[in-house]
Amino acid sequence: MFQLTRVWFCAGGLLSPYFFVVYVDDLIVSVEHTRFGCLYKSTCISIVIYADDILLLSPLVTALQDLLHVCENVLNFLDLHINPKKSVCMRIGPRCNNVCCDIVSSYGYVLQ
Repeated sequence: MFQLTRVWFCAGGLLSPYFFVVYVDDLIVSVEHTRFGCLYKSTCISIVIYADDILLLSPLVTALQDLLHVCENVLNFLDLHINPKKSVCMRIGPRCNNVCCDIVSSYGYVLQ
């Protein structure tokens, strides 16, 4: 269960995805203000949230690392955590098979 001010809701409820988005609105705002990730016509498209899934987009591996740390800081404040066993990184583009540095969580977990 998550606590939203004084209203409790179950993880399987019909309105849970909407409450979750309200609950993590600070996360969206924080990522938008960093301007580390992807921009399209001056609009931040670095974060996409659907239900309890979070997608971070970045043109650079180092910027993705910074976005991950911003997200972890905000989520820790909200008493939520990223599960490193279920989190993965995917590289798209002509250099997708090139070796690059690992993305590491603030707890020291290397994301696949």
